[in-house]
Amino acid sequence: MTSSSNTSQAMRATRPSPRDPALWFVVVALVSISTLHYLTDVRLIPYHSIYRSLYYVPIAVAAVCYGRRGGILTALTTTALYLPHVVISSNLMPMDSFSDALENLLFLFIGGFAGYLADAEREQRQRAQEVASQLAAANERLQEQATHAEQMRGQVTSILESLDSGVVTLDTVGHVVMTNRAAESLLAVLGTPGGGLPRSINAYLHEGARGYRQLTTNTHVLGLHGSRLLGAHGEILGTVLVLDDLTDLKALETQVQRAQRLAALGRLAGGLAHEIRNPLGIVRAAAQMLQGELGGDRPLGEYTQAIQSEVDRIDRLIEQLLAYARPRPLARGPVELSNLVERAVALIRAYAGQHGVSCEVSTHNEAPVIDGDAELLHQALVNLLMNAVQATSPGGLVSVSVTSVRDVRSSTAILTVRDTGRGIRPDDLQHIFDPFFTARDDGVGLGLSIVQQIVQGHGGSIDVTSAPDMGTTFFIHLPLQDLQRPEPTDCNA
Repeated sequence: MTSSSNTSQAMRATRPSPRDPALWFVVVALVSISTLHYLTDVRLIPYHSIYRSLYYVPIAVAAVCYGRRGGILTALTTTALYLPHVVISSNLMPMDSFSDALENLLFLFIGGFAGYLADAEREQRQRAQEVASQLAAANERLQEQATHAEQMRGQVTSILESLDSGVVTLDTVGHVVMTNRAAESLLAVLGTPGGGLPRSINAYLHEGARGYRQLTTNTHVLGLHGSRLLGAHGEILGTVLVLDDLTDLKALETQVQRAQRLAALGRLAGGLAHEIRNPLGIVRAAAQMLQGELGGDRPLGEYTQAIQSEVDRIDRLIEQLLAYARPRPLARGPVELSNLVERAVALIRAYAGQHGVSCEVSTHNEAPVIDGDAELLHQALVNLLMNAVQATSPGGLVSVSVTSVRDVRSSTAILTVRDTGRGIRPDDLQHIFDPFFTARDDGVGLGLSIVQQIVQGHGGSIDVTSAPDMGTTFFIHLPLQDLQRPEPTDCNA
């Protein structure tokens, strides 16, 4: 705002009002002093000198209250009121007329100068108020910016703390400035002696922190990526390191690769089984014809009988290969798992008794019901139970339990098959679901592969825990389906 506009605002702010006490004081003072002049004898000069000096009081009051314009107008009014007395006194005392004229000029000077000083003081006060208002507004804006900056800092902190990736910032000399929660956890995995960075990351920084690097520990696989930390004007403030936990991703990649290998192996097995079946049928027919031709020749007849027996065994193996390579579509329906378990245990109970193994069934809560293929699930469960009985020494126990877990995200049924047998070696544990992997001399290695295939076909998963001479436990997780009064499907149908 310019000085002229400040002055005009100051003048507008000091315009007299009819109710203003200062205006009434000036008017009454001027009238009173002028009345005293005209009522007092002109020759009483000392009295008139006192009255004339009193004029300065209303002039000064008007100048202070109303500025230069008010002071000058009051001075002119004083001159107009006092001038007739000057004329009268000049006729009687000519010597005093000159001093009276000078006194009127002094009225104007005092009114103008005092008004100027009052306007200047008022203008400075107005400017001070404006500066104070501007400072208050600037302070308020600074407070808002500080609050906004604090909110942004809180949001950035929340974002960093919510990330699964670890973020580490370092200054230009390599000192750690900030780490988020994920970074602290991942650095703990790598090992941070003395609170610093692990040796592998320091080596990466020493090489320039460029490109992507993979760090491997006994339990985790981590990905490391670095970049420059730039300021608002492009200046280098330090380095940003990003750590990603790739353990689950690597495990998934391994599962995908395994699934691809198994799929290729399944296609190969299916093709071979189909091609082997035709000549195998010819061998069986030839053996049968040869046995008919030999009649009662005992030694040769036993040979042909052995040929047919082995052909039948190969045929059963081919059936398993085809079952694995070309699984049939699921015939879905409501399956009550408790009933499924009871039927499977009843089927193998006699076989378990022959091996001196006891069987036990337990249900921990309401009977879970799933949407699945009862025949295939029965096949998978019987396969697990047969393996458990074969792995358990006489006097041991095979137990089966059924339970369910429900939460807001999902509902899962859990079938647990536990034995007290010889267990599985750690080196073999990761391969037990691979096709053709078996620890038994007479095994084919397709049973657990088919079990896993059936479970995964139902949208579930199968896990195993085992230790040598401590037994083995299989956990089958199957998604539950809420059904109204389910009608269980007969496993033997």
